[in-house]
Amino acid sequence: MAGEALLPHDAHAWVALRAKEGEAEALTHADEAHLGRIQPLMILDQATSAARQIGRAEGVARHLHTHHRVLAVDASDVDRSTFTPVGALGELVDRLSYGVDLFDVGAPIPILPVLREGASARTAADTGRLGEETGTGVALRIRWRPGIPAEFERIVEALNVDPRRIDIVVDLGFIEAVPTEHAHAVHTAVATVRAIGPVRNLVLLSGSVPSRLSHHGNWQQDRYEEQLWREVSARHSDVLFGDYGVVHPKQAPGWPPKNITVRYTCSTGWAYWRRPIEESAPAHEGDGSTDEPPRARTFRKLCRELVDADIFAGRYFSWGDHELSDAAHGNGRALGRSSAPIAFATSHHLAYLATMPT
Repeated sequence: MAGEALLPHDAHAWVALRAKEGEAEALTHADEAHLGRIQPLMILDQATSAARQIGRAEGVARHLHTHHRVLAVDASDVDRSTFTPVGALGELVDRLSYGVDLFDVGAPIPILPVLREGASARTAADTGRLGEETGTGVALRIRWRPGIPAEFERIVEALNVDPRRIDIVVDLGFIEAVPTEHAHAVHTAVATVRAIGPVRNLVLLSGSVPSRLSHHGNWQQDRYEEQLWREVSARHSDVLFGDYGVVHPKQAPGWPPKNITVRYTCSTGWAYWRRPIEESAPAHEGDGSTDEPPRARTFRKLCRELVDADIFAGRYFSWGDHELSDAAHGNGRALGRSSAPIAFATSHHLAYLATMPT
């Protein structure tokens, strides 16, 4: 199949990212060596224009293709009636069938289509055919809960794809601890998946970043998603790690930001810096930041605090770390854009996942 050689069978981590400006920017700046170790899964949601999200997914897919990687795309939440024949995924595949200009006549660029539980038999069959046509197979993302095994078997049968060309993503969503029932649910999921025969990849996906951070200052939090995976992988060594990047698993309603938050992944957990946007600049700063918009000025101050911390990985660890370092030392541009903190943090996170001990 055309896309088979492009699939990252050597990837040891998956990361589920939204089709937002910051996440897309981080992916397009990721180091090639890091891209070889992670599998990005881009999720399209209902909170943003579908056309805009498809455009971002197209740009990322084209970029990853230049590094011989494939973008996984989940468009389950986008209105299928807007697109044909297989919803937004079909629209994206159509766009990637053509070059960006008249002189670009290369082969179509494949994606890895992602299906979710609850899909109709027709949607599953359409997605299965799409995965076969692009040569990538399919991924099935399942929110595991009681009663899911029967639903899982129904969808796998409807896909009509060789299980060895299916990636199974067991999604626990948001977790704020590692209780025994989480590990038990994953063990049950693994047994259910293995009952259908060998699959291409089995991934445990979860995230522990809260939907809202309620206080200001600097603090750390355990990375429960990583703790859970290590507990599970001690028994199932073939289960791959997956998380939701630096944001909460569920899309939250947007509101005008009154605070700046910097999130940073480190070996000891999540590190957060958060402070309100300072509308007036202190006269004693003396570094030129007094001339910047309030949002940029506040973000620059948090960058200084992060770069001075022992957990900072160094300016050469990733593109995002380079940008954080530049901002801390009075350089950098367009720091006031709302996507900058997420772009830099996601870039660092991708490098962290790519170098995470297994």
